[in-house]
Amino acid sequence: MELELRFFATFREAVGRKTVVREFEDGSDVGEVLAVLEAEYEEMDGRLIVDGDLAPQINVLKNGREVLHLQGLETALGDGDRLSVFPPVAGGTADADAAGSTADDAGDTEANSAAPPTEDGWIRREVAYRGISRRLAAHYLVNLGGDLVDADDPAAATRVDGDGWRATLRAETVTAAASITLTEVTVSFAGETAVLEALLPRFKQKAMRAGG
Repeated sequence: MELELRFFATFREAVGRKTVVREFEDGSDVGEVLAVLEAEYEEMDGRLIVDGDLAPQINVLKNGREVLHLQGLETALGDGDRLSVFPPVAGGTADADAAGSTADDAGDTEANSAAPPTEDGWIRREVAYRGISRRLAAHYLVNLGGDLVDADDPAAATRVDGDGWRATLRAETVTAAASITLTEVTVSFAGETAVLEALLPRFKQKAMRAGG
């Protein structure tokens, strides 16, 4: 069977290109495909499968759906399926000043390794603020019904998942004027349209109040 494999960020560097189309044995599952990749690419060895399970913090999507929400490594694959492999989302620094901005996502958002995985029918949105820390942004998302992923402390959080939505957080230093630099916190959302339409205004209200 023929599979389309897509790689992002450091995994793309390891493979040398974004997309690879290749043949695998009929009936192969996700675990078997990832084992082949680990054996073939030295930079992936030990980074996809750990102790017989999917490595922590990486995301593997079958046709846009996380395999963790399917059958994990035992998720069956068929001819023509697309498997997308994301390395761990990188975190950022904390603490910021000044007010924020918002922007809708467009184009091939899978190419952005900081974007959260999506499900069929979900949309993406992205907002950025210069008035809150990453810790505070994660705290607000938890108050809005989310759960920290792979972190116990909001200050260390890079992802928050809720019912019908997911969000990743990153921060970077930006130049405000002359020698003045600030930390801008960006939150990338993926979720059901109705859920995000209700969630984003509530998050914006909290963030703008803090940043104002």
